[in-house]
Amino acid sequence: MFTIVISAFSGALFGLLMFYITKSFILALITGMVIVLAINFFVGRYFLKKLTELFKLVEKDVRSDKAERAIERLKEGYKYANWQFFVKEQINSQIGIILYSKKRMEEALPYLQKGFQKNWLSMAMLATYYYKEKQYDKMKDVMEKAIKNSPKEGFLYSLYAYYLQSINETEKALEVLTNGNKKVPLDEKLEAALESVKNNKKIKIQNYGNLWLQLNIEKIPQGAKPYHMHLMNQKIRRR
Repeated sequence: MFTIVISAFSGALFGLLMFYITKSFILALITGMVIVLAINFFVGRYFLKKLTELFKLVEKDVRSDKAERAIERLKEGYKYANWQFFVKEQINSQIGIILYSKKRMEEALPYLQKGFQKNWLSMAMLATYYYKEKQYDKMKDVMEKAIKNSPKEGFLYSLYAYYLQSINETEKALEVLTNGNKKVPLDEKLEAALESVKNNKKIKIQNYGNLWLQLNIEKIPQGAKPYHMHLMNQKIRRR
């Protein structure tokens, strides 16, 4: 990453300069560290602002049903990838979400596969793709990673349990929901899913409304609004 290279070089340069002036190794070390941290902070803020502005424009395009324009804007953001960690992965996730929402699953797949593992919606879509293709081991692997990276998102536990229940892995579904209730104890839908499995009933995943429909397992009713991207509800991550 360019930011690391620049900050490290600048830190070393100023540290050496301070050592030359003061002959103090400690002052030189402190100076170098301060320079590294300062450059990382200010450069990080600069690119975070750029990405936030970009994502706001993308969200506006999505709300106006201008998917292609939104994707074009997101791809413009790739130019920031060499400056900040996880930029490319976050952009890939958002492109994948847009394409998947438009039922262009095959186009969405490579973006979702190379996406950001902390984006729980894109991970849910990737797992759903594998589930629909009956690639259950891959579905499980993705869901495990999604839950690990977003442990407070109750929908993931219910979704994973729903898929496990549908392939007759009820005990595993019960385990997932039990763990989920410990992580998110006040989630009523999650509690309802757990009670359903305990009573040998099917999980009513439809209770999640548009969020569930967005995964394109069932036909979206006429007039229902898709969940779209979740862009501004998820913080853009610098690292």
